[in-house]
Amino acid sequence: MQAREMDVPAQAFNSPDLTFQTPVNWTYVLFFACLGLLHLTIATLAFLHGRWEAYMSAVLGVIFVGVAVIAQRCRFEMTILPRERRIRLRSGMRRMHYQRYIAFSDVHGVRLTFAHSDNGSSLIEVLCDNEDIECPPTSIPRQEALCLAMLMGVRLIKVCDGDEPAPIEHNRLNRLD
Repeated sequence: MQAREMDVPAQAFNSPDLTFQTPVNWTYVLFFACLGLLHLTIATLAFLHGRWEAYMSAVLGVIFVGVAVIAQRCRFEMTILPRERRIRLRSGMRRMHYQRYIAFSDVHGVRLTFAHSDNGSSLIEVLCDNEDIECPPTSIPRQEALCLAMLMGVRLIKVCDGDEPAPIEHNRLNRLD
């Protein structure tokens, strides 16, 4: 396998910030919303029958509905800042978030793991000194992994299960000659 090196230094790229954001996890949202509505239904029926346990169910219902709203608004965001030569990782919602930075010098490579079937099971990870950062899911994993590796000036590592994936036509430039 041949390694292809670029003669252009990584600082020469004048590219805008690149942001990846996870979608809403509807499993959490629907679970907590259903649990909250169940408790609110129980509280309503208990209030109608004059039982004091209704207060506990009402409190639990409001808490679970609140957790569902928070789960719907929470996101994980990964932003590549090429001018600052670092990655910003942010999780939370709007003003209430936790963020940290990782310098490009701590990044060793970008790993693309994909299965034979194109059912969205591809995984892109940024390999750092002490951790592997999983990127949000995407519909174009090969292009995104290549873009990340080029922006950070690191190696792109492709991993697949079983046999080699369907070959990409490498001779398409030869046909132009």
